[in-house]
Amino acid sequence: MSVNLRTLVLNRNYMPISVFPLHTIPAEDAMTRLSAPATVRVVAEYDRVIKTQNPLFRERWPSIVARVKGKPIGQRAELSRDFLYYRDHGKCAYCAKDLTISKLTYDHVVPQCDGGPTTWENVVASCEKCNSAKGNLAAKGIWKPRQKPYKPDYWTLLGIRKTFPIVVADKQWIDFLGDWKGEIRVWNP
Repeated sequence: MSVNLRTLVLNRNYMPISVFPLHTIPAEDAMTRLSAPATVRVVAEYDRVIKTQNPLFRERWPSIVARVKGKPIGQRAELSRDFLYYRDHGKCAYCAKDLTISKLTYDHVVPQCDGGPTTWENVVASCEKCNSAKGNLAAKGIWKPRQKPYKPDYWTLLGIRKTFPIVVADKQWIDFLGDWKGEIRVWNP
C-alpha cells in the first residue's frame, strides 16, 4: 500500500538532517523505523488515519520523526552541485543568469587542462552557454567570475539556503526550519 506521504527526518537535536535538499523518507519507511528496535521517535503525525485491524499498528502516518541515537548528521560543506548552487546564489558566475540545480554546470576558473583542480576555490556555477563559450580560456575579461570563488562553511551555506524558497509536505515541518527567510510553500498531494 503506497500512501505517497513523505516524513521529515530530524537529527536527535531536532534539526533537519539536511536542507540540501530537505531530507525526507517515505512515510512507510518511517513506520518501519518505528518498529522494534526503534531508531526514530515520532515528533508529529499527519491527520490521515491508517486503516488496519492490527491494534499494535500506529493510527496515523508520521509527518516528522527524530533520530533516537547517533551523532548529528550534516555540518560539512563538501563540494557538490547543491552546495555550489547556493554558494553562488543560484546565478551563473559570468552572465548572472538564474540557474536551476539541475541545469548548473561546474566551470573551472583555471581550466583542468592547465592543472586547475576541482576545489571550492577553483569552481564556479555556470550556465551551459557560458561554460561552453569559455571553454579552456583563462579567467580574464568577461571570463573572470563576478565573485571570487571561496570555500564556504556549512553555516554560511545554510544561511544562504534559507533565503531561497522551499516546499514542504506538511505545515508542521515549518516549525523545524528555524528562521527561514525565503518563501515556504506547503504541498499537498
